[in-house]
Amino acid sequence: MIFNKWHPENFHGVNKKNFFEGWYFKNTDPQKKYVFAVIPGVSIGDDSHSFVQIIDNNNFSKYYRFKLEDFKYTNNPFSVTIGNNFFSLERLILNLEDISADLNFENLKPWPVSLFNPGAMGPYGFLNFLECYHGILSFNHTIKGSVVVRGEQKDYENGNGYIEKDWGRSFPKSWIWASSNNFEDYDASFSLSIANVPFGKSYFVGFIMGLYLNGKIYKFTTYNGAKIYDLAIKENIITFKAKRKNYYLDVRIKKGEGKILLAPKNGNMTGRVNESLNSEISIVFKKDNNIIFSSKGIHAGLEVNGDILKNIENDKRGKVYLK
Repeated sequence: MIFNKWHPENFHGVNKKNFFEGWYFKNTDPQKKYVFAVIPGVSIGDDSHSFVQIIDNNNFSKYYRFKLEDFKYTNNPFSVTIGNNFFSLERLILNLEDISADLNFENLKPWPVSLFNPGAMGPYGFLNFLECYHGILSFNHTIKGSVVVRGEQKDYENGNGYIEKDWGRSFPKSWIWASSNNFEDYDASFSLSIANVPFGKSYFVGFIMGLYLNGKIYKFTTYNGAKIYDLAIKENIITFKAKRKNYYLDVRIKKGEGKILLAPKNGNMTGRVNESLNSEISIVFKKDNNIIFSSKGIHAGLEVNGDILKNIENDKRGKVYLK
């Protein structure tokens, strides 16, 4: 199964115990009015089963439970089937009580994979003892198709989407996760993950951050020499700056109203996470002193969980600094 390390989209759970895996498909209609995320996944633990979670920007959230045997997969090429629902990097088919969909995806823009960097995790992706692994399968892509939500037809012809995934034993003790691929007047997408990473008997606060802009992906990560500084969380506003070589990011995230999703703990879907699809991400991106990109992303996904600020403050090895 070592082949899977260079294919983060693939299913990684063969012969695993206390394991979870979930794919995250976010879909925005062409009018930028209706956004929903679909999370198909599998939980292997005390209560093994498969599932499909739905969350949208109209304060709807639901967990659809299936038997473990209802989960089927292929890895070459990748696809997952859960009951009458199908997921791949090219197509999504939903047949659920509250929502049905048939969507095709084109022109995906994944985090690059290379021999020594098997995806967004970089060299950390080769380690086999981490509690959680993360992949970015498409920063932004075109959607064609249709969606029916509780009897109402939604036109998705020339909408846009985002795909990522997580797998392992548990979500981190604390984290900040944010993403938007709906920026004003730009072909742009931004994804951020800052998390407590257990390492031996201690931990460090690591981060994976990518800005896709007009065909190029700018990476700011723990393993490529970047750092995050002046991080602050005040009420519903998160601000920070980031630097790598002569590139600079200034980020402001405004938290919107969220709903509860289930999250994994030691393979079991017993955790609770508040996720918003109504947040906003404002970014100023510079090379030296020249502004390359300045825009606001709407319908942003956002999660803030655990005492991430305290973990950052006590971290002696990380590259994230508070204001």
